[in-house]
Amino acid sequence: MNGSVSKSHNNRPGNLARTRGFSLIEMLIAVAIVTAVIAVVVQGIVKMQQRSFVESSKVDTVQETRDFIDQMVRDIHNVGYPPPKVNPSPGANCTTVDNANVACGLIYFSPTQIKYEADLDGSGTVYQVWVQLAAGSNGKCPCILQRGAVTKTAALGGTAPTYFTEVNGVLNSGDGTGNATYTISLPGAGSYTTYGTADVFSSLDSNGTTLNPVGTCTTASACSSIRSLQITANVVPSFIDNATNTFPVTSITSKARLNNVAIGN
Repeated sequence: MNGSVSKSHNNRPGNLARTRGFSLIEMLIAVAIVTAVIAVVVQGIVKMQQRSFVESSKVDTVQETRDFIDQMVRDIHNVGYPPPKVNPSPGANCTTVDNANVACGLIYFSPTQIKYEADLDGSGTVYQVWVQLAAGSNGKCPCILQRGAVTKTAALGGTAPTYFTEVNGVLNSGDGTGNATYTISLPGAGSYTTYGTADVFSSLDSNGTTLNPVGTCTTASACSSIRSLQITANVVPSFIDNATNTFPVTSITSKARLNNVAIGN
């Protein structure tokens, strides 16, 4: 009888089995795993952002350079054009007369700077266009490719153009003899040496043969053998590629033939 009325000790309300939770060690392990996963995800996001910055900067730099070169090519195609408007005085000679109404074509050339005269907008006003390579703020490359224009009337009065159009990140600053005018200041600069020695501006004769070296000519007459110009820009973006720890280099080259050089000659 005693056995039939006895109850199990474990069935008493005060002795119900407790639900087992996480121990401190298990919690620490779980937190560590979650932290590691979050760290990997964040690292991936950071790398994606860095890659995005690099690619965006590269695209912007290339587009900026291409627009600059296209503008220069359009200018050169207009050198000395159109004759009726820019040369109202028949017989005017660019070698002896400083006539603000005469577009004398290419009036200065060096591997890092050119100056030419043209009617840029067809209005009959002659402009002087200066395109040059300028060193960076530290006196080294990456350099800045600049373009500015001023009316020939103002130029003859001693006014230099204001440079509005620029390309940053230019590595090459060749001096026409296979050497660089400016050293390159970038992490691992030695790997960019081959890009730095290329001439920004090269001159070609009427047969398309490179005049090497042509040196520097400072008058329309002295530059008369030059019939085409070539511009080369080896550019780098603002951000380094963390995957390779280098700056990706893009090389852009274009040629343009001068129209009627030295109108009035």
